[in-house]
Amino acid sequence: MRLAPLLLSLVALGAACGDPDASKAPPAEPAVKAGAAAPPTEEVKLARPEYRTRATTLETTGKVVFDEEHLVRLTAPVTGRVVEVLVRPGDVVESGRRLLVLDSPDVGLARSDYAKATADAERADHALRLARDLFEVRAMAQKEVRDAESEYRKATAERDRAAARLRTLGMDPERSDDGPTTVALTAPRSGVVVERNVSPGQVVAYGQSDAPASLLVIADLSTMWVLADVYEPDVPRVRIGQIVTVTLPCCPGERYQGRVAGIGDAIDRESRTLKVRAVVPNRSRALKGEMFARVSIDTGARQALVVPLGAIHRDGTATFVLVEKAPGEYERRPVTIGAEADGTVEIVSGVTPADSVVSSGGILLKRAAR
Repeated sequence: MRLAPLLLSLVALGAACGDPDASKAPPAEPAVKAGAAAPPTEEVKLARPEYRTRATTLETTGKVVFDEEHLVRLTAPVTGRVVEVLVRPGDVVESGRRLLVLDSPDVGLARSDYAKATADAERADHALRLARDLFEVRAMAQKEVRDAESEYRKATAERDRAAARLRTLGMDPERSDDGPTTVALTAPRSGVVVERNVSPGQVVAYGQSDAPASLLVIADLSTMWVLADVYEPDVPRVRIGQIVTVTLPCCPGERYQGRVAGIGDAIDRESRTLKVRAVVPNRSRALKGEMFARVSIDTGARQALVVPLGAIHRDGTATFVLVEKAPGEYERRPVTIGAEADGTVEIVSGVTPADSVVSSGGILLKRAAR
């Protein structure tokens, strides 16, 4: 019973002795020592961190609004009924173009006021000249001449007021003869009709509130305002005249540049942000009112220590570079990085200009480096 295992062992030993290659076992693969470099598959290139001048920017968001300095809100000059509206939203209008026509009894009243004031002024002028003539022949006291001068000044002032009212209605006082009770509202400046809140047949009122509703809004769209939201800790970095770059979600490849023209004086209590106003040229009218925008404010320049982007490695949440300790020997060095730009990345801490870091060819090196 015990001879069977023994025979099997002898047979196996004899077979091994008969095969000369069976005694040559493959050599074990040498272990890579800590700190030694693994054979790279590409040429290892080194670079030293260096200081470069980099622009500092403040990234935030905002919205596009119409340039209030080139915006006209037209209200009703008189109380009356809208007879005709001659423009639509999107129409380009020139200064002086008729926009809408109102039928109002106030027009006739303004004409009669001017006619009466003109007659009173003429009568006062005749009375004054007569008083001066009588005073020269000593037929009238000087006090009566002064009274006549006072009445003349009052009459001319009332005439000027009535004439100004007619001009407000768009009528020439010299041609204010009796006529239709309609008045045309004209464009005070060139621009684009961006809002219309009136229709034919609508009754509009004049001067019934401190902020009357705008019948029409005309805007010059050659420039727009961008209101950026700057958080409270970043407010000291913003200055008048800084360059602002605006991008839109609809066309991220386009850039629109302007300058900071105004900085708010109050922090919003809810968002804790300050409104910063930038004036941006609106080429091709791509910027639209109430658009959401991403805003980058150029806040200056500073010196930053940078390395090539290829020198940065990541292992999970760790960020490191490979630093050459000696020829062919490398170590991992944890680093804190900043912003990327022009193929380089800023090093906040971890290396100095005296170190040599692997800029390329470090794919396999980082597995063996300490």
